[in-house]
Amino acid sequence: MKINRYIISSILIVSLLAATLLVGCTGKTATSTTPTRVYSIVKVTEITDLQGVKLEDYQLRLTLEGGGTFPIDLNLTANDLVTCWYSVEKPTTGGSVIFQVEAGTSVIYPPAGTAATGNTSDDLNFTATQANGTSYRLVFHNNLSNINSKETIYTEIKYPANASGEDSIFIPLQTN
Repeated sequence: MKINRYIISSILIVSLLAATLLVGCTGKTATSTTPTRVYSIVKVTEITDLQGVKLEDYQLRLTLEGGGTFPIDLNLTANDLVTCWYSVEKPTTGGSVIFQVEAGTSVIYPPAGTAATGNTSDDLNFTATQANGTSYRLVFHNNLSNINSKETIYTEIKYPANASGEDSIFIPLQTN
């Protein structure tokens, strides 16, 4: 009699565990997709201008799916002049890329009072100031809502080389 109870109890426990595991494995049927971004460094050049100032020149190719955002962080010092331009290669549509420059929680480009609109190219110069701090973020956003609408962006960023020889440009990791 005791053996039958153990056998029946064991069968019930195994059945409950199996049912729980199967429900846990099949419970998630929907998947969510996050726009991905891909980049490649085309060229990095160190140049010296006519005044003897060493500059870093980064050329990058970015590919953004619809709705995707691509940040590039710069670590600058006060009075560093940054030149940046980009162009969308074979744009899917006219004006789908929004570009802005952030310093801390402030947007310094486009200028205050100007709405960020989509473009196929843009260029700007800005000077790092003591008031804005040393951390700047260049942000590219593919404004198209369809995740399959990829845009490939070619950008060039030029800024004074760090005196220590360390890079001042960083591309944050993408997390899904």
